[in-house]
Amino acid sequence: MKVTLCPRPCPVVESARASFIALRNHVAAGHRCVEAWLALAQLVTEPGHRLDCLARASALAPDDLELEIGYLEYRLTIDPGDTEASGALHVARARRALSGHKPRIFKQMDASPTLGTILVDMGAITADELEWLLQEQAAARRRGEQIMFGDMAVARGTVSPETLARALMLQLRQRTSNEAAPRALGEYLLAEGLKPQDLERALVEQIRLRRIGRRETLGAILLRLQLITRLQLERALERQQNDALSAFR
Repeated sequence: MKVTLCPRPCPVVESARASFIALRNHVAAGHRCVEAWLALAQLVTEPGHRLDCLARASALAPDDLELEIGYLEYRLTIDPGDTEASGALHVARARRALSGHKPRIFKQMDASPTLGTILVDMGAITADELEWLLQEQAAARRRGEQIMFGDMAVARGTVSPETLARALMLQLRQRTSNEAAPRALGEYLLAEGLKPQDLERALVEQIRLRRIGRRETLGAILLRLQLITRLQLERALERQQNDALSAFR
């Protein structure tokens, strides 16, 4: 079945917003429709069903900050003790507060492609697999599991650790070409002299370890493999922390 992404606003939804059956048939036909899921969220009465609709809409539009905030807010109305949702909502609101007055370099950072988009462009996954993985990630978050998109792709056997590491390196290079502000520790370590091939090697090691349930920081892995010095790591961590704090001043 061919899966298509509907425009926003979706003309089908505009003419059938009040029809549960029409909206359900629209998404059942394979349309990736944010507007349909939002309309369904208004029609269903069971809170769990409404939350599922909002989660699906948010998964289909990962760059829609207002939609993410709305989903997280409703999630907290159902479970006020959901600490993962509370933390994510705090971050999302901070991003919204900064969006209107970020300096040029941070605005360019927003144009960088998502990891899922890069994997599709690489031919590592299909658009259908991307949607499925995003929905799997959203479902995991609803269960209170904190899992990154890349880890989800590896855990489900969709991509290998080596492929994911290569995609992460491509994302880093594209961010650099966009003159995006550094964000990940690896970007700061490259500025301290770490070789790109050594960073990719460490990323593969970290991904493999997470796959078997072992958590080790990138810095610790690089030190263990003797690919950086402790002074390089300390300088990179200090720069990363200072830049993160300056964004909120």
